[in-house]
Amino acid sequence: MKSEELANRRVLVVGASSGIGASVAKAVVAAGGDVAVSARRAEMLDELVGEMGAGHAVAGDATVVADAQRVAAEAAAAMGGLDLVIYVAGYGVLQPLRDTDPQTWSDVFAVNVIGANLAAAAALDHLGPEGIVAFVSSRTVEDANGLFASYSSSKAALDQCIRTWRIEHPEVRFVRVVMGNCQPTEFANQMGMDLLGDALEQWQRQAIPGGMMHVDDVGQALARSLGVALDHPDIDASELKFDART
Repeated sequence: MKSEELANRRVLVVGASSGIGASVAKAVVAAGGDVAVSARRAEMLDELVGEMGAGHAVAGDATVVADAQRVAAEAAAAMGGLDLVIYVAGYGVLQPLRDTDPQTWSDVFAVNVIGANLAAAAALDHLGPEGIVAFVSSRTVEDANGLFASYSSSKAALDQCIRTWRIEHPEVRFVRVVMGNCQPTEFANQMGMDLLGDALEQWQRQAIPGGMMHVDDVGQALARSLGVALDHPDIDASELKFDART
């Protein structure tokens, strides 16, 4: 069923090759919007566009300045501008803090912080006057999950950047999306399964909720919520939270 809020909206999803990003893109198309999907894996973007029967595949690495700028420019050219940019790309590794090596810190912050900011900066000149940039953050910022500090601290850094974007560019709405657990995605495959059992035990001791949302439900809810925000430009819906009901 098509949603009036997303009809004819021009949406760029960064981190759309799988998981939440792919589900958001499908929801935009199903609701009558135009979508450009971006990620590093071009073949998966092509498959997604083929599956949707619509949309524009624009491959690129969001952590590279030239790629981020090209992706925004090509997406805007394909759709005649941008109304909404959603940065969904994320990367996390399970490691105790004492064992977290410099390369892991660099890799995690590159995707979760640097890429997000480069994508936002590249999109500014292409956004319409009521445009929105939305970033997927994480509930782990509040939960402080054991064995996951590099990830949660990168999302905390992202949150601070979002607050600063709002100050420096009040003409654009910047939305923080606090995301709980959802499946199926590829995110867990990157975490390091050898420590997953230890992590789950730690999180249980911390009384961190473990409910799980389905990624397609999340994609639909996120797309529709941001569509409603676009339709009400005088309202600053600065934060959305998604979590499984317990």
